[in-house]
Amino acid sequence: GFYESLSEMNMLDKVTTIIMSEFGRTISPNTNDGSDHGWGGNYFLFGGGLEGRRILGNYPEGFAESDPTNIGRGRILPTKSWDALWYGVSRWYGVDDDTDMD
Repeated sequence: GFYESLSEMNMLDKVTTIIMSEFGRTISPNTNDGSDHGWGGNYFLFGGGLEGRRILGNYPEGFAESDPTNIGRGRILPTKSWDALWYGVSRWYGVDDDTDMD
């Protein structure tokens, strides 16, 4: 797919791809066996210049109601703001002055 094409064109070190969900979803089902809007979304980044294979933030210890990140009805409370990933991406683009981040 896309990643393999970037690799074949020797573009992995020049492209960072970010895939994000529009919003989080609850872990537990609602009364219609669906899921409701939640807080903890997910974002995936890939590219040759990344130090990958890690999670930014804290992965939930479990999905039981007793988990400290589960605030009820399967809504997982994020441990990092959704925009935290942009700090690393901006550094990759060469922004190194924190005042430019505002």
